[in-house]
Amino acid sequence: MTVTDDIKARLDIVQFISQYVPLKKAGRNYTAPCPFHQERTPSFVVFPDTQGWHCFGACGEGGDIFNFVMKKEGLDFVGALRFLAEKAGVELQERTSDQIKQDERLDKLRGLLNEAATFFQKKLSSGAASKHARDYVQRRSINAETVDLFRIGYAPAGWDEAIDHLRLLGYSLEEVVEAGVAVTNEAGRTYDRFRNRLVIPIFDERGRIIGFGARALAAEDNPKYLNSPQTPLFDKSATLFGLHLARRAIRESEMAVIVEGYMDAIQAHQSGFNNVVAQMGTALTRPQLKQLSKYARRLVLALDPDVAGAKATMRGLDVVRQASETTQAFFDPAAMIRQASRLDIDIQVITMPEGKDPDELIRDDPQAWTRLIASATPVADYVIEAGTAHLPPNATLAEREQVARELVPILMATESSLQEYANVQKLAYKLRLGSGRELASWAQAQIRAVTTPMQPVTPPQDRQARPAEPARPAETATPDSTADRAARAARPGPPVAGGSVVERECLAMLIRQPELLSSVNRRLRLLASQWAQAHDALGPLSIDDFTQSDLRAVFDTLQRALGQDEQDVNDYLTARLPFELREVLERLRAEPVEGFEQRLSQPLRPDLRGFLKVRTPEERLEPRALELRKQRLRRENMDLQFLQQSADAEMDRTYGQRLLINKTAISAIDSEIRRGPFRG
Repeated sequence: MTVTDDIKARLDIVQFISQYVPLKKAGRNYTAPCPFHQERTPSFVVFPDTQGWHCFGACGEGGDIFNFVMKKEGLDFVGALRFLAEKAGVELQERTSDQIKQDERLDKLRGLLNEAATFFQKKLSSGAASKHARDYVQRRSINAETVDLFRIGYAPAGWDEAIDHLRLLGYSLEEVVEAGVAVTNEAGRTYDRFRNRLVIPIFDERGRIIGFGARALAAEDNPKYLNSPQTPLFDKSATLFGLHLARRAIRESEMAVIVEGYMDAIQAHQSGFNNVVAQMGTALTRPQLKQLSKYARRLVLALDPDVAGAKATMRGLDVVRQASETTQAFFDPAAMIRQASRLDIDIQVITMPEGKDPDELIRDDPQAWTRLIASATPVADYVIEAGTAHLPPNATLAEREQVARELVPILMATESSLQEYANVQKLAYKLRLGSGRELASWAQAQIRAVTTPMQPVTPPQDRQARPAEPARPAETATPDSTADRAARAARPGPPVAGGSVVERECLAMLIRQPELLSSVNRRLRLLASQWAQAHDALGPLSIDDFTQSDLRAVFDTLQRALGQDEQDVNDYLTARLPFELREVLERLRAEPVEGFEQRLSQPLRPDLRGFLKVRTPEERLEPRALELRKQRLRRENMDLQFLQQSADAEMDRTYGQRLLINKTAISAIDSEIRRGPFRG
């Protein structure tokens, strides 16, 4: 979480803005006369769902809490950051000399690991001593391109070959140990950690080597897989293997597939299934799932048949937690259900065919893998099917009650009351134990009985009287109307680190080539001149085209950098952005931007061949910029449509006029995109 995310998590925008202007509730939102200009009819709207605001009157501006403070208090982003940090109780710290030294130390360790990977690669590529490693790679059907892509190597059988190589390059023995390439035993002897193993580098999200996974090549060597230890760079609980290569495909498909083994992920990528990552041999953690939730709305866990078989006979959370390390390492159904509700993602499960792992299935039958992913089952449904599979058709009430005792705590792990009810209702139907309400009430009584064992509880079918219905959900938990769901879905949700794909890609390209901003704005001006009726919606790019505070701040600084001629633009960005946003800037500089043209063309015209041949930077950036503006106009239109529902006649006309302008502008943008590539 960035410092801006932390601040926004602590400050509610409705409460904050109400200190400046009295807000009146209007449906799900709040309205007021705009605090930035004089008006009779309220046109200033605050959206609690998105923690944003917009003026639909003379200002025509909007944003988040940072933009409000910048405009109201006359502050730049750094000033607003400090102002709001004080309000939120968030401490801002400049980099100290110790922090600078720590950054330099970590950079040196990254360099060491990169040199170690190069050393291992060279050892694999030639020499009689590594022939058995090359034979193993060939048996696993890994081609040369994949070996290079993943930088797979071989650790020689000697005790100190890697140490000697790295020390010749100027690294100290202590640094080699700190990076996890060597280990010191109790007797004080230091030796190579990886020996006679196939070595697979582990990369961070930005594509930098942070550790290694090593596969034993001799039957007597244990463990079969050996990872780097915890180091200043490598934390296996927060790392996913292959994410640096998979994140683009995950964004595009909005789905990530999680497998257990490195080889599974490597084979998937070699076969074109680029949205696959592997976990680190431990239970999937919240940091790992949160990482994936930035890119995907759907996660699919590929379970080994042995794990699935163990789960088919699971007997409640206690038994799940006592299961074998292999079983528990990858899949805890209650944890998955809980995290799915917390992160607002859909977690599903597939079970591999008997005797197959993803690596083998993908090699033997890629279409079967595709079908398997398409048939993935939600975790709750999987728990119900697996947990009831052993029941005979004529199961007794006692047998069904026992299964309910085991499965209900898992199904109720969700933090969504509606999902909890849906899960228990499915189980009640499966076990023929009354309604979901009855089973949920019974489950709650079971939980209370743990602390008050003297109060016996019977299952719902044995009760003489129908149990009291649970209290109705609070108003906020009531299912939204279709209009409300549509409006909220079209507006940006609560800001997440990084903003939308198009926002990041557009800004990443502008940072790499800032001079392209004038080209983009020239394209918008030309479009505005051709579509005069949409002129007001086709102005130059602005911070309002971005939904996320960090990206808005970077773009604002970029604009100011282009308005001065004393410093290089990138030097200005690095110098003027607050320390808290330096990492955001570095991520943008490393942002992958390929594949946009294919994604954009799909909803427009399948045979858009000319558009896919764009070559120049302008031709690649301009369609992104147009798509960025279109996203902004669509968000604004959904807000306008929602506001019309409770507007008076005068504001209804105002909103309607703006809707027409925006719709015309969207048509103009679609027409321009269809014309691509962009020339002149």
